[in-house]
Amino acid sequence: MKIRRDIEGNVLEQLLKKDPEALKQMVHSYSTLLFQVAFRITGDKRAAEQVLCEVFRELWENPFHYEKSKDSFLSSYLIKLCKLKCVNREELHITKLLSKKSKNYIANNATI
Repeated sequence: MKIRRDIEGNVLEQLLKKDPEALKQMVHSYSTLLFQVAFRITGDKRAAEQVLCEVFRELWENPFHYEKSKDSFLSSYLIKLCKLKCVNREELHITKLLSKKSKNYIANNATI
């Protein structure tokens, strides 16, 4: 476990320095796992791919968020972030559907 923390610590240091090789290494190491998590939640390949892009973009743009998290491992943080992105995506989708149905209901049932 110490070796894993050391490796993840080194990769995180490189991410903080905006080293593209570090991001490439993270994508190589975690993309399959995170895709499986996202696909299981969304049930949609395209949505899972988009979530994966969002997770790695978040890691690239804000690697310090992991340092502030209480997760022992970067992989745990990434899985939580992936789940959060999936839930946010689903909530947005549901909100749009409800909004559309509400508008249709009002349009069809409004009286003057």
